[in-house]
Amino acid sequence: MNLKLSVSALRLPRILGKLSWRAKPSPLVQMSLALVSICGMLLVLADVLLGVFPSHRDEQLKLRKQVGEAVAVQVATLLKARDTAALQATLRDVVSRTPGVRSVALRRADGELVLKGGDHEAAWKAQSAGGASMAERIDVPMQADGRRWGNLEIAFDTDKSPWWKQLLREPLLVTMAFVGSVGLLVFSLYMRRVLQHLDPSQVIPERVQGAFDAMTEGVAVLDAQGRLLLTNRSFKALNAWAAQVRAGQALSQQEWLVSGLGPLAATHPWMRAMGERAAVSGQTLQIEPAPGQVQHLVVNASPVLDGAGRARGCLVTFSDMTALQRSNQSLREALNNLSASQEQVKHQNEELKRLATRDPMTGAFNRRAFNESWESMFASACNTRLALSVLVLDIDFFKKVNDTHGHGVGDRVIQEVAKLLQASVRPVDMVCRYGGEEFVVALPGLDAGEAQQVAERIRQAIEIQCGPAVKEVPGMRVTASIGVAQYNAEARTSTELLDQADQALYAAKKGGRNRVCAHGSAAAALAEVDG
Repeated sequence: MNLKLSVSALRLPRILGKLSWRAKPSPLVQMSLALVSICGMLLVLADVLLGVFPSHRDEQLKLRKQVGEAVAVQVATLLKARDTAALQATLRDVVSRTPGVRSVALRRADGELVLKGGDHEAAWKAQSAGGASMAERIDVPMQADGRRWGNLEIAFDTDKSPWWKQLLREPLLVTMAFVGSVGLLVFSLYMRRVLQHLDPSQVIPERVQGAFDAMTEGVAVLDAQGRLLLTNRSFKALNAWAAQVRAGQALSQQEWLVSGLGPLAATHPWMRAMGERAAVSGQTLQIEPAPGQVQHLVVNASPVLDGAGRARGCLVTFSDMTALQRSNQSLREALNNLSASQEQVKHQNEELKRLATRDPMTGAFNRRAFNESWESMFASACNTRLALSVLVLDIDFFKKVNDTHGHGVGDRVIQEVAKLLQASVRPVDMVCRYGGEEFVVALPGLDAGEAQQVAERIRQAIEIQCGPAVKEVPGMRVTASIGVAQYNAEARTSTELLDQADQALYAAKKGGRNRVCAHGSAAAALAEVDG
């Protein structure tokens, strides 16, 4: 009955609440007391039916009767021999040597006291006055010549010890006291071990176990000390270690859990939940069920409280998130690969854009890309009335370089000029290889005077640096002519502004090359040359 009561406590949460004390001993003590009571009843039944435990008074009376019979036989022999002296000596020896004998006497049938040992008159009179029992005075009839001669009277000491000491001499009571005290301790220890190793799955109702087994999460039901009461199928399927956990074992002593949660049991989620009387959720745990393998678990613990708010147990769930972690890891790797691919595509697109918009030999903008941006610059200048200037540059006597030193050297000259141009302008400016040895530089925000200063600085730098930079031909001299034009009312389109700069370039060439010529002064110079 007590076993059923303890097993019923597994029906959560209502049944676990029944584990509250309610001013009653614990189930362990109740079962131990019941076993002790059963043993006591069996001892009493054995004594009643079989007389296994005779009372102390009965044994005392039996022993004293034996003493009386033995003395009577000896006295009868001496009476027959009419040896009065020996008879008197025998009576004295009986009193002095037999424990508990107070006095002995021979009394004839007429009531006369013949012989005695000890103060028999006082002892026999005291026993008679006190209403002594048969165990304290014995009267043995004596026969002579086939008829009654008299009596042998023996008076024993009266037991004056307290009642509780007399009870301690009773074998049945002593045995029951021993079984009750020692048995309670032994049964408690034994039942504690039995309950710790009891498999609740063998005695709990199938509907309870079935309800837990239907849950996809691993479930463990613990008592107030953190010992395992019940697990479901999903818990045992977590790993090989979980499958070996047995009822009665402390969950905080499982090495595979300690390795992930730490050795301090008070920090484990189920102990914290019962200590704080509040749910603990989302505790992550990583274990290694096999070398090279990692299992990710999420532990949730909820205490089971009784009516007084005390923790009577704990419901713990284990969610195996290993597959999800692997999926997330694969997803992260895929996203990283995608990001890398996107970055690679971006770089490739930039490279394609650069290849589509840049001159492959010099890295400057090609003509098509320049024209697209030049149109936007020109439109912006028209709308905002901001300054916009353009340079058109041509390498002097470039055909002669190709004819004299070959196209390879010619390409080196073009590259050095392009490099110098790109290094000499601002980030907002545009350098374009417009064709062959001709370059165009767009200068947004600069007027004609500022543009002419930039052009002059470029011209000087080309004359000083580009020739020596071509190591293939020592002592080579490279110069350039530059035409400058600024956005004005005469240039209604971007093409017309480029034509103005080109006209200025033509004037610079006509004027002797290696010089800078602006559009306004170029018209006057050309008129003088033509005149």
